[in-house]
Amino acid sequence: MRVAGVLLGGGASTRFRAPKLEARWHGRRLLDIACANFLDAGLSPVVFAGATRPDDLRVVRAEGGARMIDTLRSALAAVPDGPFAFAPADMPMLHAALVRELLEAFLASGKDFLVPVHAGRRGHPAFARTKEPFLRLGEKEGAREVWREAGDALLHYEVATADILFDVDTPEDLLAMDDEATRRHRLAVRGEFFRNS
Repeated sequence: MRVAGVLLGGGASTRFRAPKLEARWHGRRLLDIACANFLDAGLSPVVFAGATRPDDLRVVRAEGGARMIDTLRSALAAVPDGPFAFAPADMPMLHAALVRELLEAFLASGKDFLVPVHAGRRGHPAFARTKEPFLRLGEKEGAREVWREAGDALLHYEVATADILFDVDTPEDLLAMDDEATRRHRLAVRGEFFRNS
């Protein structure tokens, strides 16, 4: 079954103090790492919604918005009907093998939705069989509204890695990317293991 990939690049990068998706890790932009992870995991088509232009011509670009909900709606308008995965584009540690594991679990589950979980926290990428619930979202809660209404149609899939929670918000986060233990420490410093899902 063909599953699309959606990467979201909305937001002003205020904590990073520069356009963070343009930041480089080992010579590659964060955006291009995120796109490659989705493509290598077998997601197709891959759509990026945001101001930055992906280097890979296989990635479809859609306009971003000032709010993440607007960016998500713009991206979903560019993907075909059917199942899709989505994540913020500032999560470059969502390696292809991890995304592929989640994709296979989602397809095998028969559930309408899958969200990876680590240490009691929901992360990304999330998977859905249809766009419709996301197109009628309220303005504030975003995907949490869909998860709350999904009931038994939602599979919380436990993973061993905290990388499903790790996004690059600050230059210090970028410096933590070389080591998983350091990334976990950054999440703890930021309070990611203690916020409500």
